[in-house]
This record gives sequence, C-alpha cells and structure tokens, in this order.
Amino acid sequence: MPTATASPPLPLTFGLEFEHLLAFHESLLTPLLPPNTRIIKSIPYPTRIALRQTTEQYLLTRPQYIGWALTSPSSYPSLFGTDWHNDCLRTHGYRGYADEILQLEKQILEQSGCDVVVHDGKGKMRDFKKWHLTTDTSLVGATREELASALGDQHVEGDVGEWDSSPVELVSRVLPLDDEEKEASFTEIAHFLDALKPSCSRTATATATNEDKFKVLTTPWCGLHVHIGLPPSNSPSNNSFFPLPLLQHLAYITLIYEPVLSSLHPRTRRPGNRDTEMDLDSCRGAFYEEPDFAAVNWDEVDVNMETEAGVEDSGYASDDASVKSVGLEFPLPAKRKREEEEEEEGEEKTEQCVSPSAVARWSDEDEDLEFERRLRKRARKLIFARDMTVEKLCELMSEGGQKGCVVNWTYLSRPVSGEKGPRTIEFRQHEACLELEE
Repeated sequence: MPTATASPPLPLTFGLEFEHLLAFHESLLTPLLPPNTRIIKSIPYPTRIALRQTTEQYLLTRPQYIGWALTSPSSYPSLFGTDWHNDCLRTHGYRGYADEILQLEKQILEQSGCDVVVHDGKGKMRDFKKWHLTTDTSLVGATREELASALGDQHVEGDVGEWDSSPVELVSRVLPLDDEEKEASFTEIAHFLDALKPSCSRTATATATNEDKFKVLTTPWCGLHVHIGLPPSNSPSNNSFFPLPLLQHLAYITLIYEPVLSSLHPRTRRPGNRDTEMDLDSCRGAFYEEPDFAAVNWDEVDVNMETEAGVEDSGYASDDASVKSVGLEFPLPAKRKREEEEEEEGEEKTEQCVSPSAVARWSDEDEDLEFERRLRKRARKLIFARDMTVEKLCELMSEGGQKGCVVNWTYLSRPVSGEKGPRTIEFRQHEACLELEE
C-alpha cells in the first residue's frame, strides 16, 4: 500500500504595517517648509473640526484635527479629496499637514541607511517592493498633555509647546517567510524599527542633538497589522490563492478560539472596547444565532453536534472544558499576566459587594455554554459547506466585506486583475510596538 507523501510547505510571504505618531521638535519641521510658511499653533476648536484628520467612520470618537497648521499650499493629494488641503487653506487661511511629516520620517529613516519612499497619496499602494510611508486616517495627533507625558524631560528640548505630532503608517515591503530567508527578513524589520528610536538614528553626519528632537509614540488606537500571503505567480493575475481547505480550517480555528486569542492582547485591542470599536470587530458576526433558552431541554443538548459536512472538532477541541484548557496553555506575556491578575483582583472585590442571589445568577454558565455550542455548530455548517469557494468564505468571514475585523479576510478575494494589491490575509489585533521581540 503506497504511503502518502506530505505536501511541501507553502512559500509564505508577509508584510507589516506599523501605525504610530511621530512627535518632533519644531526645528525639524521648519527646513521642510516652503519659504515664508507660518506655523499656526493656536487653532479654534470649530476650525479643528473643519480641518479634520480622520475619515468619516471615526468622526464620532476622533472628530478634530490635532496638530499645527501651515499657511503654504500643498501639492500632496488627500484621501478626503484631491484638493482638500488647499480648500482648507482658502477657507481658513491655513491647512493641516499633508506629506510634511512623512518626508520628515523618511529623512530620519534614511539617516540610518533605510531605503524607504513616501507614498504619492493617490489611493492605496499597489507595489510593495519597497518600504513606504503613508498617512493613517484612523489616527489623530497627541494633545499637549499627552505629548508632555510621553516625552518626559529627557526627550524635550525646550518647552513642550515647541513639539507637535502627526499620525504615520510605516509599511514594509513583501518579505519572505521561508526557513532560509526569514532570519534576514526579521533582521531587516529590526533595522527599520531601531532607526525610529532616537538613540539609534544618529549617524556620523547627524548632529548629536537631533536624536533628542523626535520620538515615536503609540496610542490605544495604533495597531501592528500582519499580512500573510503567497509570492506573486506567473499567471496573468500576478496573484496566488491559498488552498481552500487550508483557509476553511484557519477560519474555523480563529473563529472558535477568538475569545482565547483576544485574551492574549491588551483590553484596548479586543472587540467591543470603546477605543477600537471602529477598528476591531469580531469575525463572529455572521454566525450569531440567538438561542431560545426557554425552549431548550438541557438534558437533550447535543454535545457532539455532527454536521452535514461531517467535520468534527477532534482536531480543535471536543468540548468547552478543553477549549478552556487550551487557553491556559498559551504563555501570557508579563504585561498581559499583570492585567489578568488585576482583573481577577477587581472581580474578587466586586463579589464582596454583590448579594448572594446575584452571585448565583452570574455564576450560571449554562447560557454561555449553549451559545458557544450553537455558534460552533453553525460555523461548521457554513464554513465547510459543500459549495464553498474562497470568495464565499471571505464574504462570510467579513460580514459582507468589512475590513475592520480582528482578522481581515477581504483582501484574499481581491479581483484577479491584481489592480488593488496582492491577496493576503491580515491579522489586525496586535498593539503597536517598536520592539521586534513583541
């Protein structure tokens, strides 16, 4: 009887998006401005609302432009409209930042020998052969108080009023993830991240004081996004597809264990948190089916729940108890561990203030268990449907094309023309950081 041969590993590639704020001293900005440009630091609140820094979906939580304004025209396109900056200039006498801060960060990176370009601002980047800098319209700058707190005395040259900040997104090129080249990929990432740390950015030609004139800041709104894809193929589409069975199992695993995986992240990077409610939705939206608890016969609940597709949970977990045990096996980072300990202490204090009857109600897990069982059964039925395709799976996992889920599936079903970029699956939940070890 012939033995089955294992399939060779897929030649995976990956790319990273680093969302952050670049804080800088006024003396670094001035050389980048046209002659006679004035920097406007005092801007009335209604005008800050009009200048705007984020796209429409963020206006409820991040409505105002936070930063200085400039009195010179800009040739850099805006995602709000090609001539948005100059329209603001004509209306208010000044405009918000265009590409000035991107050019500043480009200079900082180039001082350490990093090869990076500034995106031209026209739509989304399609060519990922080089690292590039672009604006991030989900973020706003830091307030004066936030700047003073984040910079500290050791980083501030002069008064904090001489400092400002602006959102930036640093996007890597497509990097190989195979065993032979992944070490070089991570070394390259570390080189770029180190260049954004003031103590590492100075070269022999840079002045000693320049390293104290900028600092990278992060907020709860900033994330680190990881894209996983395949190398471009020789097909006319210049794109590759992951095998459907692989995607189906990945979809099922990430869906069922979403609460466990989320527990590894800080609270601000979990679905339902007010800080990221517009960025990090659950992927479970298409699988909710509210149970009628009054009609449930708890003695006849089907624990095994076999489906039409015949897919079992043996490869994942056979019951809810095993799901919890798997969660305990994940090594929690020290920061996460402290958060969980604080949360447990808070729960103990809360229990002391709650009546015995209320404790009895909240300790009843029957409804939660039944909810998870129903969700798991529905997920198996939908994800492993016999007529499933990659396009249908991406539609299902993204609730009709929503990119703002903890795992973004929409890019996997990009048009075969490849005009909108490579096909990747994007993991969006990690908090922003500049440390490779994290």
